[in-house]
Amino acid sequence: MARKQAYVGIDIGHSNIRIVQVEKTAGGVRLTKFAITETPADSVRDGLVRNPEEVGHAIKTAMKEAHMNAHRAVIAASGGAVYVRAVPFPKMNAAMLRESLKFEASRYVPGSIEDSYVEAEILENLNDAQMNVLLAAAPRDIVDGRIAACKAAGLDVRVVEIETFAASRALLETDQTKEMGTNTYILVDIGAASTTVSVIENGTYVMHRSMPTAGNTLTEGLKAAFKLETVDAEAGKHALDLAEFLTPEGQENPPLKVIAAHVDDLVRELRRSMNYLQTQSQGDLTTPTKIDGMFLCGGGAKLKGLDKYIQSKLGIPVKTIGVFENPIVTQTGVFSDTGVDLAVATGLAMRPVLHAA
Repeated sequence: MARKQAYVGIDIGHSNIRIVQVEKTAGGVRLTKFAITETPADSVRDGLVRNPEEVGHAIKTAMKEAHMNAHRAVIAASGGAVYVRAVPFPKMNAAMLRESLKFEASRYVPGSIEDSYVEAEILENLNDAQMNVLLAAAPRDIVDGRIAACKAAGLDVRVVEIETFAASRALLETDQTKEMGTNTYILVDIGAASTTVSVIENGTYVMHRSMPTAGNTLTEGLKAAFKLETVDAEAGKHALDLAEFLTPEGQENPPLKVIAAHVDDLVRELRRSMNYLQTQSQGDLTTPTKIDGMFLCGGGAKLKGLDKYIQSKLGIPVKTIGVFENPIVTQTGVFSDTGVDLAVATGLAMRPVLHAA
């Protein structure tokens, strides 16, 4: 029975696939098994699994080598076509919302509503005529491709959610020190091919967007500037400390100049997100929304000094965090780092353990 009920959280990324298995403890969850494997070349692009059989084989092999015996999986949709936002709907009950969801959602979701999986949750009443609804949508081909890959690996997918929800669960929502109900946070998940930015205000998602500036952007920049092979550019990137570029000496460092130029593109997009938040604020428009913190996660966030550099540019608290900095998440001692790149996989694995899946 235990084997049949075991779940894994699977984060299918552009460069790597991360698989996590957790168990419930008295104070939260413990990460008991973990696997990481390279994503087969050209098999995932902008969240779409183009070769489910190859990806499934990679998952199955990685799980076997990690001695994972789970048969059920929780996965997430990702990519620029994924839509998450709090939007106004006509006031109605949950049953009516379910019946009219596609019609109401078609006003907001880009692309064909018939070709998307759409879910919604009532958040609060805005006035006598309208209510605030958290609307989430993902293209069917993105979701179906990931399910097909897991099926090829011999796994039964029980839950599909949005990547940022999983990352937030592992890093913010379950960490009581973060005071989600009263603070405004920006969660920035920097992957290999894209960066996802989510704004969570008083525990509610108010914005979600994806941008192409990510980890591979920095690597490609170094490759082009110094005629390097990918492996050498990656090694050079991880040897740099971007915080040094804030000093006069560091600004004379050629590799740091290349990295900083691309990070500045990311900073500009983050500032745009902050400005959008201000324009969408409700209530007294003369009082800007206070941002209590920006948190960086994902493999691309491992660049040393990245948080300090972004903080200096945006003027708000910025910190790189991993799952093991959450007091309720423990591990068996295998990991020496904070688990910055484990947020999505761990958050997915936590869902059926902490809640009914």
